[in-house]
Amino acid sequence: MNLFKRSRKNINIVLLGLTAIMTSGLVSAEESTAAVGSISELQTVLSENSIVRGEFTQTRNMEMFAQPLTSQGTFLLDKSNGLLWTQTTPFPVNLVLTDNKLSQKFADQPAKIITDKENPMAFYFSHIFLSVFHGDTQKLQEQFSLSFEPATIQSPDENTGNNSWTLILTPKSAPMNAVFESITLQGNGDIERIELKEIRGDSTVIEFSQLSHQPEVLSDAEAQQFQL
Repeated sequence: MNLFKRSRKNINIVLLGLTAIMTSGLVSAEESTAAVGSISELQTVLSENSIVRGEFTQTRNMEMFAQPLTSQGTFLLDKSNGLLWTQTTPFPVNLVLTDNKLSQKFADQPAKIITDKENPMAFYFSHIFLSVFHGDTQKLQEQFSLSFEPATIQSPDENTGNNSWTLILTPKSAPMNAVFESITLQGNGDIERIELKEIRGDSTVIEFSQLSHQPEVLSDAEAQQFQL
């Protein structure tokens, strides 16, 4: 029970960790031409690019609220440094996630920084999903049961085929199964949607748009934000 309560407090970091790792290979529609037919092909697609910029819409459904909570903003993911998550609505929040630090800043307030040593359980979740980034499918399968529905090439003559792939991760053991019922990724070459279903009934959907890999290097201002 204590583990479950601690895990629920780490949901925001879990979401950031998931976003950082699962979007590590987002590719634009112009770059995505071949249907993804297997987990190994998906992993190849997810490791092709070092920098991704784009916009996000996050919708969180919580049992305690009648209406979903929706936030929007921009993100920047750099494989070498981490994730910049800039929420613009409904209020400004700047989040920076690296391998061992998380900075959270609301509007003009001072940033609050936590480390993996201060909250190891929170960073445990992010480190688990590094297995996707590194192509360590064996480690991923130690934590999850994987169900993959491949994309199929659509016939030019008939309205047949499925251009979107779906990967469902079902936790097999604690602490993951104390928080999540399932994690579903969907996309068409790139990852376009992530859905997280929690044990307690809450759920979160993150949708990505306006993806770009340009410029290919961080600006001085972007690089400075990772210096926590």
